[in-house]
Amino acid sequence: MTIQILFDTWITSGAFESIESPAPEAEIQTAEAKIGATLPKLLREVYQLFNGGWLWQLDFHQLAPNDHDFGLVNANEKYIEWGWHIPQEIRLFAQMGGSDVFGIWLPEIGNLIFNHPIIEVGYITGEGCMGVVGTNLISFLRGWSAFRLMEKEADELSAVESKKDQDAPNRLKRIQTAINTLEVPQSLRLDHHLEAPDENFAQLRKWADPQLPDPYGDSYSQEYTITDLKRLFGAT
Repeated sequence: MTIQILFDTWITSGAFESIESPAPEAEIQTAEAKIGATLPKLLREVYQLFNGGWLWQLDFHQLAPNDHDFGLVNANEKYIEWGWHIPQEIRLFAQMGGSDVFGIWLPEIGNLIFNHPIIEVGYITGEGCMGVVGTNLISFLRGWSAFRLMEKEADELSAVESKKDQDAPNRLKRIQTAINTLEVPQSLRLDHHLEAPDENFAQLRKWADPQLPDPYGDSYSQEYTITDLKRLFGAT
């Protein structure tokens, strides 16, 4: 699985509510200079495909802030101003409806399990406000995409059955094509999803990211501090 394949499934399924043009290399380098770190390879590939976008409740920051929103280069600082605990090792790159934010661990860890892991930061009083939701960016996005696609599949199946929306069969076909591209196992497909969506989300995360220590975990259940994360990652 690659970032390009994930991007193609988003385009195929009509996932984007908004999307910006790819970022030129010069703009990526400018952002890196401002944050004082080289972007991890996979996050760099995201910006080479689109410079910010909104899909399935996941809002990717643009590199630079604009009149309406902050960007990758200043998201950390803005959240810190609001009282959030954002360690310097993490760079925020996306948010989910404003309630939780996602960051990527910038330093090389030297741990075979974790390749710039994805950290969820919740608005929790105190430093224990983080959870590990991906061992790497691709696995995190693959599990997220599979779950959201099946939500959309259920909606489109209902629309097809009602026969009131003539384009519903086409949308359903595109969504199912995207699910097949992600190679989601049949055991985790629609029937199970409808019966227990929360459990299915955890199972999809486990499938997409088999080395993830806790597929049920998030910032509110794990409540990791930066010290906890360094210990987990074997970082110094």
